[in-house]
Amino acid sequence: MKSAWIVAFALPLLASFPSFSQQTSSSTTPANDTSSEGRSTTAAGRQEVFAAPIANEDELREGMVGKQLFLRGLWLDDDLHFNVYGELASTSAKGSFTLCSLEVEHVRLTKKRVELEGVRYGIHFEDEGNWSEQVSSFDRIRVTPKKRHMTITIDREQVIVPKKKKDTEQKPIAAGGAPAPAPTAQAVGTGARDEQDVTTQDPAKAAAQLEQAMNNIFAPALDAQMIAQMPDYWQYFYKAQLDHQSIEPTDPNIVRPGPGVDSPKLLKNLVAASNDYAQKSQVAGVASYKVILGTDGKPMAVAVFRPIGFGLDENAVTAIEKSSFSPALKDGKPSASVIDVDVTFRIYSKRTSQAPAIGATQEAADAAPNMSPVTGKPSLPGLFSVEAQSLRQ
Repeated sequence: MKSAWIVAFALPLLASFPSFSQQTSSSTTPANDTSSEGRSTTAAGRQEVFAAPIANEDELREGMVGKQLFLRGLWLDDDLHFNVYGELASTSAKGSFTLCSLEVEHVRLTKKRVELEGVRYGIHFEDEGNWSEQVSSFDRIRVTPKKRHMTITIDREQVIVPKKKKDTEQKPIAAGGAPAPAPTAQAVGTGARDEQDVTTQDPAKAAAQLEQAMNNIFAPALDAQMIAQMPDYWQYFYKAQLDHQSIEPTDPNIVRPGPGVDSPKLLKNLVAASNDYAQKSQVAGVASYKVILGTDGKPMAVAVFRPIGFGLDENAVTAIEKSSFSPALKDGKPSASVIDVDVTFRIYSKRTSQAPAIGATQEAADAAPNMSPVTGKPSLPGLFSVEAQSLRQ
């Protein structure tokens, strides 16, 4: 996918990334600074939910309840269990960050664990408005069913208070009449990292460990650390938004369809599947992507341009990467090119039947109007089309 000449979609300088909040983008926060809400940003660009050790339930509740957060690990299961280090101890599939927003509603702190109840939200980007505002132009849509909650448990490092020995306690006598040596102290909490019960005699250490675990699990915004873990096509999008620049190649060998250039043609496309989250929330619309095609017409790089969210952009990129194009021609010779590709996602009904299986393909030339080449039933026009026009602003 990557090539030395694809320099237009430059990867970000991660440490300089600001945090993109769930409503509007925020300005860059100095490293190790603390915001007005008590949240800190580390030198690695990670914005933290808690800036101090968590000593009691009130501090935990103040930092979490009603706040819009993200799951750093992009876990999709609604019943999650983490160990004392903030590492997943249960099993869960991973997904898009656009399906991993949550809001905590209830907090309970016990001797052994933290128990959270909350609601998962999906991020739906609006497909209109200025491109430069795409990063902050989105809605949060609840995907957790009504009267149900996400449940998250985090094991705590338990504080063990050592018992004092009574002075009158009789010491055992070893052979020869001398007192027996005291038992060797055993190390506490040095077992495997998946050990459920980890103990300490220092309450401050336990409070600091809980703070670290919570910051490992949750993020208050899309910070530099989360963006750095995203696929390239999302990093290109956030880099361009940060720099207030459009996503366009700078390599002169990459042409754009126009005068003197014969446009590439879509030969075969893989159907971009919807998902249950989008169908249940009735999320549909058109998403746009910048695609660099090689001289053989194969997609070499994809960048998100106008996203839709709800985990659908990932499906669109997969479909684009596996599709076939004829290359652009300049002076009759195949040339590398950049094109705009639109992907349309629909809500399926009785009229359109169900979404086709992942991996189904369709021949663009053979698809009958308003007929699905997969199901043979009426559908809307093709799932995506190539647009050979100047960059839309």
